[in-house]
Amino acid sequence: MVLRVVLGEEVVAIVSAYAPHVGLGDQERRDFWGSLDGVMRSLPRQEKICLGGDFNGHVGKESDGFPMVHGGFGYGVRNDNGRELLDFALAHDLGIINTFFIKRESHLITFSSGGRNTQIDYFLMRQGDRNWWKDCKVIPGESVATQHRLLVADFTLRKRVAERRRKNKPRIRWGNLKDENINLFKDKVMAMNTNTKDGDTNQMWVAMATTVTQAAKETLGVTLGATRGHQESWWWNEEVRSKIKDKQQRFKEMLQCSNGEEIMTLRENYRQAKREAKKAVSEAKNFAYETMYRKLDTKEGEHHMFKIAKNRERRRQDLGVVKFIKEDDGRVLTKSSHNGESHYSIQSTK
Repeated sequence: MVLRVVLGEEVVAIVSAYAPHVGLGDQERRDFWGSLDGVMRSLPRQEKICLGGDFNGHVGKESDGFPMVHGGFGYGVRNDNGRELLDFALAHDLGIINTFFIKRESHLITFSSGGRNTQIDYFLMRQGDRNWWKDCKVIPGESVATQHRLLVADFTLRKRVAERRRKNKPRIRWGNLKDENINLFKDKVMAMNTNTKDGDTNQMWVAMATTVTQAAKETLGVTLGATRGHQESWWWNEEVRSKIKDKQQRFKEMLQCSNGEEIMTLRENYRQAKREAKKAVSEAKNFAYETMYRKLDTKEGEHHMFKIAKNRERRRQDLGVVKFIKEDDGRVLTKSSHNGESHYSIQSTK
C-alpha cells in the first residue's frame, strides 16, 4: 500500500509492506520482492520514501557486507530472508533505520512469541535523506498485535513547510434577521435607498447592493471572520459573552501574579468565574434548545434544525478524495506558477 503525503513542497511516499512468512515457497517470495520492486521503481526519484512493514527476515546484529545499508546496531543473527531485504535496500539506495541507532535489546525486538525474540519489522528510507533520521526504536509497553511490538521512527523535515493561511473574511449574521430585526432592517434600507433610480442599470444595481449590505451590517452585525475551532455558537448570548470575558480576565490576573499569598485569592476568583461561566453556558443552551423545540413545527424551526445537523455532519466527515495534479511521468506537482518557471499547485476536493 502506498500513501502519498504532501508536506508543503515535499511529497513523502509512505509504503506499507508485508513479506511472506516462513514456510511459504520460493515463488511467493519472488512474487513479493518483484511486486515491491515495481512499486519502488514507480515512485519518482525526487519523492521522499518511508518504507515500513513486517519483512519476516533477520538482518542481523552486524553490518557485514552492507555498510551503507546496515548501520551496525541490529539484533540477532542474519538469515536468508534478511539478506534478501539487505539486497533490496542496496539496489534501491535505502537504509534500514532500525540499525543506525544504538539501543538496548528491548528497543530492538519487534516480535516476541513463546520466549523467542526477533527483529522482523523495519523502516527504510533513502540514503540521501539520512539527515532526516532522528530516532527509531521499539516501544516495549505497546503492542500492535498479540506478538508484534510498536516500532516508531522519528524524522525531521528540514525544508520550510509552506503554510496555508485561512483568509479571515467577516460575514453578515443573516441568522439574526428575525423578530424585531426584520422591521429595523426594512426601515434602514428604505431610509438609505434614495438615489437608486439615477444612472443606468449597473449603477442602480451596485447602489442597491451597497445599501442592503450596509444596512445588514449595521442591523444584524458581522462575524469576526477568524476560525476558532468547531464551535456551535447558535445558543450564544451577551450574558455568556460577559461571563467568558470575565473568566479570561481572572485567568490573566492569576498568571501575572507573583505573590504567593495573593495568587491563592486570584486562583479562587478564577475558579468562581469559571463556575459562573459554565453555568451561564448551560443555561443559555437549555433556553436555546427549549426555544428551538417550541418552533419545530414552524418553517423557521425546521430550517434551524437542518442547519445544525448539516454543520455537525460536515465536522464529522474526514477528507474523502484527494486529487493531485501529476506530470506525465507520475510526478506530483506542488508549486504554483511563478515568474514563468515550471511550478505547480496541489488541488484537493472533499
